Amino acid sequence: MANIFVIGIGGTGMRCIEAFTHLCAIGMFDNTDVHLLALDTDKDNGNFTRLKNLKEAYIKTKGVNKNQSALKDTFFSAKLNYYQFSPDYSKLSTFDALYNYGDAKFSNPEKAAIADLLFTDNAKAFDLKHGYRAQTHLGSMLMYHSIINEIKQNDKSDLRRFIQELITASNAGNPRVFILGSVFGGTGASSIPIIPKAIKEAAALISDATDIERNAYFGATLLTSYFSFPLPNEKEKQQQKVIATSDKFALNSQAAMMFYEADETVKKTYQKFYMMGTEGMEWQPSKIKDKTITGGESQENDSHYIEMLAAFAAYHFFNSREEGTDAAKLIGLRDLKLENKVEYLYRTFNENGKIDFTDFVGSEKKEELAKKLGLFTAMSYLTLLEKYDFFVQAQTGDLKRVKIEGYEDINAEEVTNLKRYMSLFHFGIENGSIKDGWLRQVHRSAGGGDKFLLNPEVFGCHSIKEFDKFDFNEKIYQKNSDFEAHKFKTGMFGSIFNSFVENFIKSREPDSITNKNEKLIKRVYDTLCQLYEFKN
Repeated sequence: MANIFVIGIGGTGMRCIEAFTHLCAIGMFDNTDVHLLALDTDKDNGNFTRLKNLKEAYIKTKGVNKNQSALKDTFFSAKLNYYQFSPDYSKLSTFDALYNYGDAKFSNPEKAAIADLLFTDNAKAFDLKHGYRAQTHLGSMLMYHSIINEIKQNDKSDLRRFIQELITASNAGNPRVFILGSVFGGTGASSIPIIPKAIKEAAALISDATDIERNAYFGATLLTSYFSFPLPNEKEKQQQKVIATSDKFALNSQAAMMFYEADETVKKTYQKFYMMGTEGMEWQPSKIKDKTITGGESQENDSHYIEMLAAFAAYHFFNSREEGTDAAKLIGLRDLKLENKVEYLYRTFNENGKIDFTDFVGSEKKEELAKKLGLFTAMSYLTLLEKYDFFVQAQTGDLKRVKIEGYEDINAEEVTNLKRYMSLFHFGIENGSIKDGWLRQVHRSAGGGDKFLLNPEVFGCHSIKEFDKFDFNEKIYQKNSDFEAHKFKTGMFGSIFNSFVENFIKSREPDSITNKNEKLIKRVYDTLCQLYEFKN
């Protein structure tokens, strides 16, 4: 079983982890223990909150108060171990306060003079609780010392537990660590350069016999500007002192790419960088269009397909050949770490503007992605629509009428969290209205219509009535695509649900899975594979 380590940093990093979690849910990380660290200064950020809700639903779907394990050939196959860390700026929320700048001017004028040289008055005075606001020189220093101080002062923190797991993996071999975040903003841009060094020093404080820098392989996204938001007015500028404005994102991205290409320290601590971005910045993800939101619960931005691409960069990193292993040495595979070299990777999309499965995973894995994303989407209808409500009916015993029984002892909270997860993935129903989940947001960011992976009719329903009428048995995949033939007929007088139930009854319950809810999910997965004619 693989052990992998993922770190998401800042607001963009939270949305990239969100996409990564969905890859785990559809089954792209079979037999994998995922150690997932969410790192952000803004603990009240709306995207941070959405991620926490998502991970909680994922974990409780796999079992409430039960030992969990990684599985294979099913949904929710990865075991998710979630950690989070936010520097505490609740009391000392500015650079001036943190470093006692006022007193330093008298007691340590040389120290104060260095601060004056490096930071403007506004940079020293803005509120850090909403992030580092494109002040990367300030943010790198603050984040590094926050990580070190957390390890020194809190021996029960999530951050310490995450690094302890990494130490254990490092002592056993060559673990891989992937960092998700942007290079054009604040927290992510500040933290990506210093994370390997900070982790090395933090690990040494816990166990001086461990050399993370020598053993671990590090990769990261270099995610450049891809969205914009309204410019702040004069009143907002005066109130906030410093605001990261999207009109500077392109320039920030250019400067960052020059830094990552030239800086020797970064090149020695990372082995792979995945460069990505969009040609334009027309996308406006904020639900609030009339003012600049610097952070907090109001900053809950919609998801974008480039964040999904970032998650698949992590997928590539973890599934590429293992440099440094004996098997790799036998076939003469180069070891970037030993050579002190970094590899820069990028992927281009088709010029016709359409995003295909190949764009995320290449031609070798496209069928696997199409299968798992399509079938997971199909399961969302069986889970969310009241006319089906398959998991609830199985848990309550209502399906005994069609000879499906034995699932009445499933913890009802696990089924509730499966429905909750699916609503965050695809669509939610609130007071009779439809709320777009991650998949529909990503489709919209790609331009809508037939420009993103699945049949556009999947995204064309906007009411419960329309969803109830949607024939997902035949309309998951796009017409004239490689996967158009993967569908099933219901017969003249049949229904989707009857066809599903008939095939479900013929399927076998897996013996190797102990949790009943996961048994049921696996059996649904197998049934959908058979119906849509995919190999299992």
